[in-house]
Amino acid sequence: MKDVTIDTERVMQKIAFIREQLGDIKTLTSAKNRSEILNDKILVKGLKYSLQTAIEAMIDIAFHIAAKKYNYAPEETRDAFRILRKNEVIGEEEFKTFSAMVGFRNRMVHLYQNVSDERVYEFSTTELNDFEVFINRVMVLSQIKE
Repeated sequence: MKDVTIDTERVMQKIAFIREQLGDIKTLTSAKNRSEILNDKILVKGLKYSLQTAIEAMIDIAFHIAAKKYNYAPEETRDAFRILRKNEVIGEEEFKTFSAMVGFRNRMVHLYQNVSDERVYEFSTTELNDFEVFINRVMVLSQIKE
């Protein structure tokens, strides 16, 4: 198996984007209460967009690592995370968490009418740390220093 260098600049740009989205989410959810957010469709749409694109950036990173480090071109999104699991970059519970995040992103993109605003708010206020867990695993693997 060939081990090609991970493009750390590209990975860091994606990580910076994820953190920017998380910062925007945290700013909004700390400035307004639950009912203020849920009663404002524009704010909910902003949360959805920030969550969706942050998860997409995670997916991009996972695909990049699978291709460059493990010489594997995933055919579907969860395959990239399976490769990270197989190579012990992430653990089984993290794989389940990240797979669920991918599923949530897929529902927001393809079955958007089935994603409740309440679920978007809940994700935005209780599950953002999962992004940092992913970022930490990637940075260790890539030997990236902040």
